[in-house]
Amino acid sequence: MANIKLWSKRLALGLVLLIGVCSASLLLYQRFSDGPTGPLTGGTFSSGEVITTPVRDWQQLAGDFEFELVGQGSSRTAGGILLDGNLYISCDLGFVWSRLPAGLARNTLHAIWLFKDWHEKALQDGRIRIRKDGRIHAATIERVEDPILLEELKTTIEGLAGEFFTGGLGPRPTNPPDDIWFFRIRQP
Repeated sequence: MANIKLWSKRLALGLVLLIGVCSASLLLYQRFSDGPTGPLTGGTFSSGEVITTPVRDWQQLAGDFEFELVGQGSSRTAGGILLDGNLYISCDLGFVWSRLPAGLARNTLHAIWLFKDWHEKALQDGRIRIRKDGRIHAATIERVEDPILLEELKTTIEGLAGEFFTGGLGPRPTNPPDDIWFFRIRQP
């Protein structure tokens, strides 16, 4: 009986180690890949047609796209919000995900939040490259500080999140984490 317990513990430990090694390998591989995969960050873009002409209509880049902060060596997936002809990226720091019902979506977004730091790096150097449909555009981003515009963007993202997540959103959070940052995308 003691041998069975010992082997069961060893087997369980071996499985945990195997899962850990596989997960670490996947994350390491993804870090050097050509762009993100879903919620996993990727490496610097290594494919795509570089477009040098200015973007005349941000509508073509609205919705989901990939972006990288220039010089940071990583890329991620984002959703571009078009408002009054301008394109914005949001960085949810609890404003949306903390209002979701308990479950996989909330837990996944919370886990991503724990490791999120791109928004702080963007304050230091806002140069980005956006890739959508195999085309790469150079741009810059700057944090939105205007309270009226922030409220309009928050209302917009609440509407989008309410449509996307089954069950909608709860009331606005009053305790941390409760923030969301928006960055306006501009031509360099």
